[in-house]
Amino acid sequence: MINDFRFALTSKPVIIILFTSAAIRILVHFILLPQSPSVFGPDEGTYALLAIYVAQGLPVEEFPLYGPGLYNSAKSLAVPSALLVRFGFEGLNAVRIIASVYGLASSVFMVLSFLAYLRLRNPNIQIFNYAFDKKYISLLAVFTFLPSNFIWSTIGLRESASQFWLIATFYFTLKLLNSNGRDTWKFTVFILLALTLAFGARPQTALVFSFIAMFFAIIISVKRQTFSLAIAILIGFFAGQIFTTTPTAPTAPTAPTAPTAPKTIDPLKTIQNQIFILRTLENRRNVNAIDAQSALPKSTCQNSSTSLVIIISCNISELPYRIFAFLFRPLLFFDRGSTTQNFAALENLGWIMLVPLSTWVALRKKQGAINRLTGLALISYVFVFASSAALYEGNLGTAFRHKSTILWPLIFILMITPSLMPKFRKETTTVS
Repeated sequence: MINDFRFALTSKPVIIILFTSAAIRILVHFILLPQSPSVFGPDEGTYALLAIYVAQGLPVEEFPLYGPGLYNSAKSLAVPSALLVRFGFEGLNAVRIIASVYGLASSVFMVLSFLAYLRLRNPNIQIFNYAFDKKYISLLAVFTFLPSNFIWSTIGLRESASQFWLIATFYFTLKLLNSNGRDTWKFTVFILLALTLAFGARPQTALVFSFIAMFFAIIISVKRQTFSLAIAILIGFFAGQIFTTTPTAPTAPTAPTAPTAPKTIDPLKTIQNQIFILRTLENRRNVNAIDAQSALPKSTCQNSSTSLVIIISCNISELPYRIFAFLFRPLLFFDRGSTTQNFAALENLGWIMLVPLSTWVALRKKQGAINRLTGLALISYVFVFASSAALYEGNLGTAFRHKSTILWPLIFILMITPSLMPKFRKETTTVS
């Protein structure tokens, strides 16, 4: 993996992109961002308070805002931010720094993932000349500097943390598929650790990713007669449930001879809560729309029914409209609102081209087996996540923010399409 980093940094265009990203982030942090929660993400004030709360060693079960629920679903952001708070950083600056580090690291791991993919596709590759592949560099630049993705990764939100750990899981998966011997177990461990931390950034996103990854891991296991990937994902999934569950502190004993036993972690309960969230979708959407400037129409199809058949049929009937809203709204000239919403509408012109193009590339029949399997896996994650999120979102603001979660697979699909593959030349330097 260290050689991968060295190899990636031999490309001047890549270095320029990463250096520019880091420089702009520093500029944004010290000059542009206010010392109060940004209008682009007011929730960063809540995460800042959580980081301070954790840094002070206070019980997260008693966190005034959202109790332990927020901490459990944002540990991968809150814990490192709390460490910075202990070193003297102000809470808001701490979460912004950690989010920005995740954002920069995401671009680095996109490069590493592409290198790992090239080695998987062609084990004999020795040198990849980035300088002659302008399309690849352009896609990396789009991923790094797309306004929404860049903004969410500079302010103190958990989007960049979730994105990074999913890309890291994907990278280690590619390395595992091209490994043998001790490296197999090394990357198996890395996968389960990265997936566990992905649950600690946004459990619902990691849950969707895990289901899609497990499905394709089983296919790969049958074809290659190796179950390391499936085992890593399965263990990572259950480790994620434990990681996002806070043990209840022991209750004070009622009598010297009869102390109350501490309650234990119940990861199965966590899984049940995540899977059966379907029953509360309508209420969650409507609550999500309260006081939102870009609220979507309230859902009344379900009408508070507890019948699973009615709930499913209702959500299926609303899915086409809601998934379109999630992927492409606000629309320019149609959804007129705040300046922020208008900028989002401008960016959505790019999404209107990106989503269909990536989908078409992933579903093409005339491509190699590795390309096709990778493309199908990534596009499956995109649309399963988009469908799930679309049924949850109640306003265009949060929908637009959460959409950044599917940017990296869409970009990666275009990176690996044969028409965008780079030229190769033989040298003595090798990648390992």
